[in-house]
Amino acid sequence: MGFLALKRVVVPNLEWYGDQPLELLFPERWEVTRCRMEGEGKRGLRDEEIRAALENPVGTKPLSRLAEGHEEVVILFDDMTRPTKTYRVLPFILETLEKAGIPDENVRLIMATGSHGPHGRLDFVKKLGEEVVERYPVYNHNPYDNLEDLGETSRGTPVKVNAEVMGCDLKIGIGSILFHRLMGFSGGGKIIMPGVAGIETIQHNHGDVGGFGAGRRPHPSTGYLRNEGNVMRLDAEEAARMAGLDFKVDMVINLRREPIALFAGDFVEEQRLGAQRAYREHATETPREMDIVVVNAYARANEPHIAMWAAYTSVKEDGTIVLIPNAPDGEINHWIFGRHGKWHGGRLWGPRPRRPLQRGRRLIIYSPYRERTLEMKFGLPEQVTWVKTWVEVLEELRNNYPGRARVAVYPDATLGYPRTA
Repeated sequence: MGFLALKRVVVPNLEWYGDQPLELLFPERWEVTRCRMEGEGKRGLRDEEIRAALENPVGTKPLSRLAEGHEEVVILFDDMTRPTKTYRVLPFILETLEKAGIPDENVRLIMATGSHGPHGRLDFVKKLGEEVVERYPVYNHNPYDNLEDLGETSRGTPVKVNAEVMGCDLKIGIGSILFHRLMGFSGGGKIIMPGVAGIETIQHNHGDVGGFGAGRRPHPSTGYLRNEGNVMRLDAEEAARMAGLDFKVDMVINLRREPIALFAGDFVEEQRLGAQRAYREHATETPREMDIVVVNAYARANEPHIAMWAAYTSVKEDGTIVLIPNAPDGEINHWIFGRHGKWHGGRLWGPRPRRPLQRGRRLIIYSPYRERTLEMKFGLPEQVTWVKTWVEVLEELRNNYPGRARVAVYPDATLGYPRTA
C-alpha cells in the first residue's frame, strides 16, 4: 500500500450475513476520529429483564392478562430494512400466548413490509429463528390485495389494512426505534401503517399528508428526529388505533443490535418513551470540516442513503465521502418511492436527473456488491467512484491526500445520528 504504519478501525458489517467485523486501515500520519455512539457498548438485556418489560407495560394490561379470552392472534414484525433481532423477544410472547391457552394453529406471524418487496423463508429464519418458522405459519404482507376498508383518518387517509390482520382479535407488534427520515423515529403505530396497510393508504400518508414525493414539499413537522407533532406519525397512529393494535414491543439497540432497553404496551405511549431513549443512546460524536468522512451503513445497509446525513454533516465543502453499503442482497425494493425502470417508478417517484452531492467534492462507494441502480442515486457520475476493496479505497484517497488528512469514521451512520445536527 505504500504506508509504513497503519491505524486500524473496526466497524460492524454484514448484518444478516454472519456479522463479520470489517477492518479499515489508515495511514499513521492521518488524524483519524472514530465517532462514538453514546450507547454503542451498553449491555444487552437479559431474559428476565425482557420478561419484566412485557409484564410491566405502559398504558395497557400485561400481555399475560391481555391474552386471556382471545382466540386468533397475529404477531407483526418488521422487515429486513430494520436491524431488529425479533427472536430475542418473540419466545417470551409465544410462551405467554401458550400459557393463556391459545393453540399454535390460531397464531400467525406477518412480516410488516409496507410498500417494500416480499421476503422468503431464509429471511424469516433470520428474524424469527428456525424453530418458529417450523412451528408457526409466517406470511408476507401484500399492499395490493386482501385488504379491509376501515374508513378514513381525520386527515383524509383511506385506511385499508391487511385482512388477515383484521381477522384476529389480538394484534401484537414487534419492532425497534431508530431515527427516521419521514416520521422522526420509527416504532409504534408504524407497524400497522405503513407496515400492513394498503398501497393507497401508504401513498396518501406519505404524499398528501407528509408531502413526500415528486413535485411535493415535505410538511414542516416531518424529518429526522421530529417525532412529536409529526403529522405523518399522528396520521399513522390514528390508522393503527382504527385497526385495533393491542400491544406493541419496541427495542432500543446497541451497536451489536442487542436490545439495551425495551418498551411495551400502548403503541403511542411506549413509542414516545422509546424515542426519548433512542435520542439519548444513538447520539453520535460529530466532528466538523473533515477532509475524509467514512460512513458505514450497517443496521440499514439496504437503505444506505440514510448514512449520508452524517456524511454531509461532517465533511468539508471540498472533502471526500466514503460510503460502505455492504448488503449482499442489495437495496430494498420500494413500491412507493422506488425506480422500477428507465422511465417508470413507484407512485411517488418522479424522473429527475442525477444531482450533485449536497456537500463534499467526491463520493467513493466501497462494497464488493456493486449495484448500478444504487450508484445512480448518489451525486453526478463524475463525482462517484465504486470500488470493491479497501486497498482500492486507500489508493484513491492517497492520490487526493498525499500528506496529512483529518478523517472521521462513523461505525454505523444508519443507527447513530449526528449529535450536532
